[in-house]
Amino acid sequence: MKDGKPESLAEALLLLEKMNARLSEKDQKIREQQAEIKILNEKLAVKRAREFAAKTESLKKLYESQPFLFDAEEMGIKVENQCPEISDEDIAQALKDDDLFDRKSEKEKPGRTRNKSKNLPRQKYVIDLSEDEKICSNCGSKMVKVREIVSERIVHVPSSEYIEEVHRYVYECQNCLDDNDKPVRKAAREKRIIEQSIATPELLAHIFISKYMKHTPFYCLEDTYNWQGIRISRQNMCNWSLKVHEKLKPLEKFLNSELKKTKLLIFDESPVEVLKIDPEELKAEYWDEARYRKKADDIEDECRKNCYMWVVLGGTKEHPVFSYNFRWTRSGKNVLDFLEGYTGNVIQSDGYSGYNAAINYWNLSHPDHKIELLNCWVHARRGFADAVKATKSKHAAQAIKLFKDVFDNENRLRKLFDEEKISEADFLERRVKEVKPHMDNLHSWLLEKKQKEMILDSSKTKEAVNYCLNRWENLENFIKYPEATFSTNARVI
Repeated sequence: MKDGKPESLAEALLLLEKMNARLSEKDQKIREQQAEIKILNEKLAVKRAREFAAKTESLKKLYESQPFLFDAEEMGIKVENQCPEISDEDIAQALKDDDLFDRKSEKEKPGRTRNKSKNLPRQKYVIDLSEDEKICSNCGSKMVKVREIVSERIVHVPSSEYIEEVHRYVYECQNCLDDNDKPVRKAAREKRIIEQSIATPELLAHIFISKYMKHTPFYCLEDTYNWQGIRISRQNMCNWSLKVHEKLKPLEKFLNSELKKTKLLIFDESPVEVLKIDPEELKAEYWDEARYRKKADDIEDECRKNCYMWVVLGGTKEHPVFSYNFRWTRSGKNVLDFLEGYTGNVIQSDGYSGYNAAINYWNLSHPDHKIELLNCWVHARRGFADAVKATKSKHAAQAIKLFKDVFDNENRLRKLFDEEKISEADFLERRVKEVKPHMDNLHSWLLEKKQKEMILDSSKTKEAVNYCLNRWENLENFIKYPEATFSTNARVI
């Protein structure tokens, strides 16, 4: 080869082969980049759907909003012997029939809604004509009322505070004034939840309801009281909340004991942003030193950190108990704290792996009291719902229909059982006959899609398929327990 030019046929063929190899390598890189772009576009579409779409999983009006990101024909994939395709009309019908989540059956008409509250008192306010205005201007006779026009308005009466002066009388004997040991008696001091404090039970209740139920920060409450000329600092409110919590420790202990009287505990955890971290308490929640060190650097770099509020539902049917517990981390080790003293053998949660780690550790440590983990079907369905919202995935829509078959039959049997129309034994038996076949249909569909996952029209659908298959045993085991349903959504156990 001279000056980069072949001098013989063999050299020309060799050069051509090298150029083809380079082109193939570039084509492969382009295809990979295009696939990556499509996946990123899909993730962006899912994020936008969650951010701006209606906060529901009914999937209403979402099929027209996003195009397909992955198309089997475009990618040159031949599709044969797959599950029967469903038309857009089938999808629309599935969405119309999907009554798993609360939503309005029809669009409300515009206009003011009549206040139907039965808790508010009503006062009648009459606007009438004067006696002179009731005289007819034509004939001079007195006019007669024939009808009345009724309208409503809401009157706000601002909450009010007043200062209660506590007077304690002191008595002494006038006949013993010269006696060094003269008798003196005081009225007994009343007991207060916080001694030597200006806070009354009514004020504390108002502050805590505003903070923890209406989510009004302490600094806003401080400003509100300042406008009324009352000086209550946010520091005082914080101190009061801590002192009241200490006083209520016996109630907390009692509720925790009631919480664990159930046969089933339901768990969930939600992130809470915290500015100041306690390193020692944070470290104690990790399983071991190595796992803590792995994240220690990230924690030091952050000025704030997501901690977690762990919510546990238990108790009895007559007295359900909801327990909210702050923890520094999402570590599954926190689950062990709630299992101490629990006499049941089932817990239910989403598919977070921390629960698996906690249950495995517990069962190894307590061979005589093993606990089984159930996973939530609504969380499993959510991945397919997201795929339909963002990518109009027909495969995900197929999964939604299969999930609906499971939910409809379970809800029907659950209603009969809750209304005591069937016994517990009949309920479990009919579950196996009427719900289990639909679960098996879904499982077969998932296995088929897993084997031929290249034809899935979105990576989100692929993730949802893998999510379900990896947790299938935990998903299907709920039919063995009459107190368990397919969902971790709040309910009376």
